[in-house]
Amino acid sequence: MRALACAIPLILFTNCGFQPLYGTPSGQKRAGTVADMSYVAVATIPDRSGQLVRNQLLDRLHPLGAAKRPLFRLQVKLDESREGVAFEQDDSATRFNLRLSAQFELIDTRKGVSLLKGHTRAIAAYNVVRSDYANLISQRDALQRAADSLADSIQRQIVIYFQRLKG
Repeated sequence: MRALACAIPLILFTNCGFQPLYGTPSGQKRAGTVADMSYVAVATIPDRSGQLVRNQLLDRLHPLGAAKRPLFRLQVKLDESREGVAFEQDDSATRFNLRLSAQFELIDTRKGVSLLKGHTRAIAAYNVVRSDYANLISQRDALQRAADSLADSIQRQIVIYFQRLKG
């Protein structure tokens, strides 16, 4: 009975057109996607949050190294804000939401044509305590988590774009 319960989802997934993004059904790496991503140059993004997002994008888009002559350029514009969400009786905030919002564009550098435009956002929360040092560290950690989330989302959308081109 257990074998039948496990086999039914496998049969359904093979017939529904499901294809993994980073691998083939046999489990081998799909070299085309990784190779395509290596041809994407990531433009500089201003401020500390931009630096973190750019570094994460470089790590994700170039796992095997960047191409010497990139064919695509990724431009990202960030917007960062903080909002108090928990307050003491004296109206001092004890918890903040850090919001990072990104608009990105993938450009074909040979033709100067925009291939993909998108928008994504991330929210990371952190607590405020009596220790200034702890507050600084938790704020930095929240910024890093939001940057990681944004980079994941942007990379995922680029991978999907390249997969759709291949059909």
